[in-house]
Amino acid sequence: MKRIAALILSLVMIFGMCTVAFAASKKLNYLVIGDSIAYGEGIANPGEACYGRMVANTNGYNYRNLGIDGITTSDLLLLINSSSEMKSEIKKADIISVSIGGNNFLRSNLLWMLVTIVFGNLDEVNKTADGIYDDLGKIIPAIKELNPDAVILMQTVYNPWKAAWISGIYQKGVDALNSAIRRYLKDNPGSYEIVDVAAAFAASDKDLIAADTIHPNGEGNKLIAKTVLKKLKQLGLGSKTEPVIAIEPIEKVSLSLDNNLRLIRYYLNTAA
Repeated sequence: MKRIAALILSLVMIFGMCTVAFAASKKLNYLVIGDSIAYGEGIANPGEACYGRMVANTNGYNYRNLGIDGITTSDLLLLINSSSEMKSEIKKADIISVSIGGNNFLRSNLLWMLVTIVFGNLDEVNKTADGIYDDLGKIIPAIKELNPDAVILMQTVYNPWKAAWISGIYQKGVDALNSAIRRYLKDNPGSYEIVDVAAAFAASDKDLIAADTIHPNGEGNKLIAKTVLKKLKQLGLGSKTEPVIAIEPIEKVSLSLDNNLRLIRYYLNTAA
């Protein structure tokens, strides 16, 4: 009987050790969803070198990116509810990075909105921010219904402009947008973790914006990756804060539109 008991105990210990070893070796699944910033539109090789790929390479995650150019919060909600691929990836994910909201601002009547801001009228901006808040109230529960255990990282939206005359105007729109993101978390504690990309960009003195004047360039993607990695380390989901760059981002420059936009950006940012 003693031999049998000893054999059973040995088997239990071996099984336990194998289980622990398997758990330790299991890679976390990292999913990036949202807009063109999530996709990596500002560089020519987003699949190899956008911030999501950097984060995955640094922490050894399995990686999927389902970011789509131009989508708003309502578009993302539609995808979560209707795309079988999106649903499948959300169900598998351990960590989900979300970049969304900027296009709600850009795809509205942006010029009119900026004009109203100049004259101190924030009604349109606040209306857009309220729409983001309402959509988050559907997006986050939809994600949690598919995967209640996933850690959701919600990125704030940065201001791409440096020139004071336009940056101050645009900042009011960005502030309203990010306020909606923070307000939703305050009203629904534990819904997600905020990754403050906006603050990181504002504090940097580097050129972080691509030739198209909106998206992060290579340095911008590195800074977003670093900001995400810091949050993951705080959460115990990673140990490094400096991104591992397996392949350097290639700046996206075209001989037509992007060059024209680069010139426009130069004159806007250097205007008196």
